[in-house]
Amino acid sequence: MSLMYYSRMRIITQLLPLLLKSHLPARIVSVYAGGFEAKLISEDLSLRDPSHYSYSQARSHMVYMHKWFMETLAEQNPGRLTLIHIFPGLVLGPGFQNPELPAWFRVIFNRIVVPLFGRLISIKPHESGERMLSLASLGYIPGQNDTALENRQQPITQMTDSLRGGVYSLTWNGESNFKPKFYESMDQEIMRKKVWEHTTNAFTVIEAGGIFNE
Repeated sequence: MSLMYYSRMRIITQLLPLLLKSHLPARIVSVYAGGFEAKLISEDLSLRDPSHYSYSQARSHMVYMHKWFMETLAEQNPGRLTLIHIFPGLVLGPGFQNPELPAWFRVIFNRIVVPLFGRLISIKPHESGERMLSLASLGYIPGQNDTALENRQQPITQMTDSLRGGVYSLTWNGESNFKPKFYESMDQEIMRKKVWEHTTNAFTVIEAGGIFNE
């Protein structure tokens, strides 16, 4: 979670003053697991309780937190930011040869799965790279201020928040994979505030040399 969520949001906030100096809207892309929302344990965002933690549960939390933190940034900087969380699909890179992976996984995946099904289930690295670069497209418009809303252009794909705009959850080919049904029972204003305060508090505590344990 430090690698896939907290450090990414820290990088964004630290670089934000430079990004906002641009005359064009800044575009921020986090390549991880957009669209993989599932269960949310709102009282334990960082999954401190060991009984709450699993990889899939951590991934789900990081997807929710990406959305709400990014939406707050977009709201704070109307018309200036496009923020994208994208799932790149299965990209066959050198990571699958990592000796830290279990030996059984490397054997089955690299000697059986890839030769038999690789072309059907994976995306070539160069194609994935081109798709990531395409996210700079003007079609992914930033969030708008009140004046711009009157003559607002329509984005090429659905945003996570139609009122604020500027944040996109995408699948490997640039199409929306945002799933509103996971948010229907939630008070999103409360959760945006909670995630923002949780995350920025982590930054404050760690920067001061403390240990974040919320």
